[in-house]
Amino acid sequence: MQTDDPIATAPSFPTTAILPDHPAYDEHRISFNGILDRRPAVIVPCETTDEVVAAVRAARAAGLPIAVRGGGHSVAGHGVADDALVVSLATMRGVRIDPEHRIGHAGGGAQWNDLDAAAFGHGLAVPGGTFGDTGIGGLTLGGGIGWLMPIAGLTCDNLVEAEVVTADGSVVIAGPGGDEELLWALRGGGGNFGVVTRFSYRLTPIGPMYGGKIRYRPEAAGEVLTRVNDVIARHPTATMPTLAVQRDPEHGPVVVFLLGIVDGSDPQAIVKLLRHDLPVVDEDLGPRSYLDLQALAGILPFGLRHYWKGHFVRELDTATFEALVATMDAPDAVGNAFILIEGIVGAGRTEPAGGAAFGQRAARWNASALGIWESPDDDVAAIGWARRVADLLAPSSLSGGGYVNYSPVDESAERVVAAYGADRWERLVAVKRRYDPTNVFRFNHNILAPMASRSSASELGGTRT
Repeated sequence: MQTDDPIATAPSFPTTAILPDHPAYDEHRISFNGILDRRPAVIVPCETTDEVVAAVRAARAAGLPIAVRGGGHSVAGHGVADDALVVSLATMRGVRIDPEHRIGHAGGGAQWNDLDAAAFGHGLAVPGGTFGDTGIGGLTLGGGIGWLMPIAGLTCDNLVEAEVVTADGSVVIAGPGGDEELLWALRGGGGNFGVVTRFSYRLTPIGPMYGGKIRYRPEAAGEVLTRVNDVIARHPTATMPTLAVQRDPEHGPVVVFLLGIVDGSDPQAIVKLLRHDLPVVDEDLGPRSYLDLQALAGILPFGLRHYWKGHFVRELDTATFEALVATMDAPDAVGNAFILIEGIVGAGRTEPAGGAAFGQRAARWNASALGIWESPDDDVAAIGWARRVADLLAPSSLSGGGYVNYSPVDESAERVVAAYGADRWERLVAVKRRYDPTNVFRFNHNILAPMASRSSASELGGTRT
């Protein structure tokens, strides 16, 4: 009897494969974003590069597209896809530090907590994400905004080599001595080119730091923004300026400044600027280690519902910032909604040697609405709020695109192109055509996607760019 079912007709999958009738299937397909309920055809946990090669070749033999799951934190759910083979790197978390050459090597499924702890023991670090249980893979491939940006650039800027399993099951080294154009593409171009089984990073020496949170009443929003801009002008490599606007159960809307002084600057002058004659609600500033700063944002549990959307903006003016603050009083700002505004400063504004696909360095801020809630009953309100905040930011947008690591499940192809710009886009397309001409790796900010919305109407109740 003939069948069109690829699972039934495919050559054998690796013995570790998890099919839909496996008792652990639901555990392995769980998404960070509770909006999503995707059912892969098969999930293949991998512990070695050879196992990844076998999984990729099995997918090709079965005619299945491939999704790659590392830490699993993708808001857009790129790591799990319907009717696909999922290459799961969840156990490929080994880290090796070479302190003499200041290079760190990490498996494709490593999380920032793994890499941070190993490097910190040698007084070193990679600029990394601010949520410790985030996978290094997705964050690196999309850019990587973190505390060390002012002195060391983006995460992707510090990627010096990568081992990649491509769509035909070949193993390619990206970087000097291998394919340098592929390394360029991996520095911000997303998961379009294969499964990265090893990341090798340049490490930065670190010392004692200073930081914490300081919260202000909302009526001070304009003056707080002025003071923060003053800090950036006077101390351009001291801190990655990070503003959040959120609703506090006791105080209502508050403006939060997250401070992390990483370049050894004396904190007193900076703290004075942030305190003097401002209505401070509370603060917890003080000496911190790098690991303390990395833990400052806490941990977001899997299963909450998420819709994030924003823009890289040229400048953030007072009127726009005050309008953003005002949205926190709106009835559709449900659940744990907040606005996150991260400054692009210092070394983050300069491309590394060899360049990078990341294309938003001329922006001053990455500003995003983070809709986070629990009940499906709040879907329409929460998604509408996030889109409305993004619309407020649109007139100030550098290119019309946002940060690919924070993009929503219905991100449009137009916004993906805008995130890179025409020249970088064409260069990325050329690399994609060499390594994945049939678009096997399509569950990402897809380089070969048609210029049309890729919204998921069934999951989000309609389309919107």
